Amino acid sequence: MLAFNTYAEVLVSGVSGKAKDNVMLSLSLEKEKCDASKWKIQHTFDDSEREIDEALRALGYYHAVTKKSLVFNDACWRASFDIDAGSRVVLSDVSIIINGDAKNDTEFLSDLDKLRLKQGSSLHHGKYETMKSKIESLALGSGYLQSEFTEKKLFINKQNNTAQIQLVFNTGKRMKIGNVVIKQNILDADYVNKYLTIKPGDIYSSEQLAKTHNALAQSGYFDIVDIRSDLENIQQQRVPVTITLTPKKKTHYALGIGYDTDVGLLLNGSYINHLINKQGHFFTANIDVSPVLSVAEMLYTIPLANPTTDFLTFGTGLKREDNDSFKSLSAALSVRHKHAYDSGWKQTVFLDYTYEDFTIGPTNGQTLLLVPGANWLRSVSNNPLRPSNGYRLEAEVKGSVKLPPVSDASFLQGYFSGIWLHDLPLKGKFIGRTLLGATLVDNITDLSTSYRFYAGGLNSVRGYAYKELGPKDKFGYVEGGKFLTVVSAEYEQAIYDNWAVAAFVDTGNAFNADSIQLKTGVGLGVRWYSPVGPVRVDFAIPLNESDSSFQIHFATGARL
Repeated sequence: MLAFNTYAEVLVSGVSGKAKDNVMLSLSLEKEKCDASKWKIQHTFDDSEREIDEALRALGYYHAVTKKSLVFNDACWRASFDIDAGSRVVLSDVSIIINGDAKNDTEFLSDLDKLRLKQGSSLHHGKYETMKSKIESLALGSGYLQSEFTEKKLFINKQNNTAQIQLVFNTGKRMKIGNVVIKQNILDADYVNKYLTIKPGDIYSSEQLAKTHNALAQSGYFDIVDIRSDLENIQQQRVPVTITLTPKKKTHYALGIGYDTDVGLLLNGSYINHLINKQGHFFTANIDVSPVLSVAEMLYTIPLANPTTDFLTFGTGLKREDNDSFKSLSAALSVRHKHAYDSGWKQTVFLDYTYEDFTIGPTNGQTLLLVPGANWLRSVSNNPLRPSNGYRLEAEVKGSVKLPPVSDASFLQGYFSGIWLHDLPLKGKFIGRTLLGATLVDNITDLSTSYRFYAGGLNSVRGYAYKELGPKDKFGYVEGGKFLTVVSAEYEQAIYDNWAVAAFVDTGNAFNADSIQLKTGVGLGVRWYSPVGPVRVDFAIPLNESDSSFQIHFATGARL
């Protein structure tokens, strides 16, 4: 009985790859089970040569010869097909004639040439249809909204095994953006216009319409962005555009809970007011509470001339840190100018005014610093949730000048962080990571703990506790160093769709020029790529003197 509920065996030989796949998809026999009636199987078998011929012609094989057989037995039946596909038809000529305004549009013609099937390539009906569709899409995206093919011919010369494509495409008149109407009542019209990449008189471009849509959607003010082109009321080659904006809820609250082995159980609360006024100012407040590190901050942000790339932010915050090396409580006032470059780099120029009260063993200190600086960040990946190739680069320079009572110390500090991911054969992945830092200061003890370098922990040297590593004072307490060097190499191997294992080695330390001593940790890890982001668990052991014999590191979130 079991055999009658199963599919019969259909064997195809003589062809492989896409040709075989297309044949198998086209054969109706492939869908029949053992209990199908004999007359139905025989009828379907008789029609199989036509199906095979159509499947192979779609890929350019016009001279296929098939030998076939059909055998019945008591339990089931079996069909066999031995196919000689022959030579593929070759494109001997690809002629595309453009009429209309695009005939003199060099950019359109250049893009069209990239879509043209190459003379001498094998005929593939699917690629031929795709080429025609892409030509139509190119025309629509370039403002030729009334374009059409006036001639579409494909000639097959079976005797010479060649094919000729003859297309005539009339683009008609090129359209321009007409009157732009924006329907919204929450922001000043002049401010909303700053997000537009279109204006009346511009060449109609679907790319620019998409940029405008993305800019408005990502602004944070609108829940729905609807852009409609009125193609029924085109006048003098101008297309009216209506943009309807539905506002987001003005305020948003969020609560969260998480865990990080560096800081322990983490509670988070946040508040966002998307719309302080009609000029687009917005306010955010965030608080993170954990046994090791707690941070509270409030930010008031003012969009500048280009609100998609430039912001001015005023902030204030409190930070409490209690780790194995020190305890500190700090308060800060800050002003930041953020700019996003077209190249992908993000720049932040800042001025921080910080007060910190800290304790290292029996030593107490208080420091007031006025610190100007700049930060540059670029992150690139091929997949936001599970990147196999990409990198993240961050560099920062900051400093201060001793100017009592405004600022207590002079220093200059530079910092660099880099992560590089690259895929390897057999679903492997290499992850390289480095942290580099240097401080120019007379004595590291002149600085508060926030401006000293420490090492150890999940994103530093695994196998050692969070900020466990660094130069020690005369009492044996880690006081932090002027310099930082961390280098990490990791190999990750996928084992299931969303699971992977990893092996890694980290080495580095925080140090002063007269006491360089690198520490190394090695270990194994497990990776789960969940629907909301990756989860990492690492088991690491130190190869040098440490406060513990091993560390378990747990974290969530993407690295890039």
